[in-house]
Amino acid sequence: MAGYKARLQRDLDAWIEGGLVPADNRAAILDSVADGRRIDASVALGVVGALLLGIATIAFVAANWGEIPRLARFVLILAVFLGVTGAAAWAARSDARPILTNTLLMVAALVYAAAIGLTGQIFDIAGDPQRALRSAGLAAGLLAVAGRSSGAAIAALVLIGIGEFAGRFDGGNTRWLIFAAPVGLGLAWLWNSKPLAHVASLALIVGLVALISLYERSWGPAGFLAGAAALAGLAGATRQLSDRRTAVIFMLWFVWGALLLFAVSGFDEVKGGLLIAHRAAWLVLAGGAVALGMHDRQPMITAAGVVAMIAGVCAILFDLGLGLMTAAGLFGACALIALAAGFMMRGRAKA
Repeated sequence: MAGYKARLQRDLDAWIEGGLVPADNRAAILDSVADGRRIDASVALGVVGALLLGIATIAFVAANWGEIPRLARFVLILAVFLGVTGAAAWAARSDARPILTNTLLMVAALVYAAAIGLTGQIFDIAGDPQRALRSAGLAAGLLAVAGRSSGAAIAALVLIGIGEFAGRFDGGNTRWLIFAAPVGLGLAWLWNSKPLAHVASLALIVGLVALISLYERSWGPAGFLAGAAALAGLAGATRQLSDRRTAVIFMLWFVWGALLLFAVSGFDEVKGGLLIAHRAAWLVLAGGAVALGMHDRQPMITAAGVVAMIAGVCAILFDLGLGLMTAAGLFGACALIALAAGFMMRGRAKA
């Protein structure tokens, strides 16, 4: 995908040709725009290789666990962790190695997570897997903040997310992801990290679902409706900040999450008039998402609206008790109507 400066260069040529911009200003305008950092294939392969090397180290130690003396196990784990963090600290001394620093800190977070479980096996310490995963996630978060590493922050959210579902859902469980995800969103905004923005947004949705499931018996469908409303409000707020790419990523995920939670709210103890109202609102919201995506030129929001509309129509057909052949015929007729309308509109546009 072409960067902003490349698109600006083409636009300037067209504007100069049309007499809108003086040709003498072309160089000054292009010099005022910084070149965006582009990650080539070698760097991407290096990052993947570093991650695989860290995982391979953990797998090697685990595979030879029975043949390594107890003290040597602990020293080996500690040496690997200190070696990776030391390498990250060395790379952080030079501003020219931000990707290497980020990758090493992410590997260090994974090594630390593995070290918790392996150390427990060394000294025969019985522990709670959920607590171990959350502790590893907290340590990864501290590494992320200390080294400004979006990779370590992603590892932290993933570890906490896995720990969220490591135990059974009961009244005694607490939910950490709903508190960790906003921190990840804030770090993604401050560091302008698109990968972290994706993971943190998804973590917020998953954490919200986990929180609602904790009180589902007492809240009922109202919990999912409240969650959908909260995500819709966040989507509207981030839409006002759409000049930054991370805000756009937030908005896309929040729209998808809001539509998902609203759809789920209509399948639990909803009958009669409330069911009809829910299905009607479902279609209206889906159409609104399609219109919003087309207006803002955000194809992912348009796709969310289309998927939600298809799912809503399927839910209505299921409510009516229609068979698969009837549903297929109905969708086929709608498809023919849409195609015919599209061809007519295209013909008028050409005329």
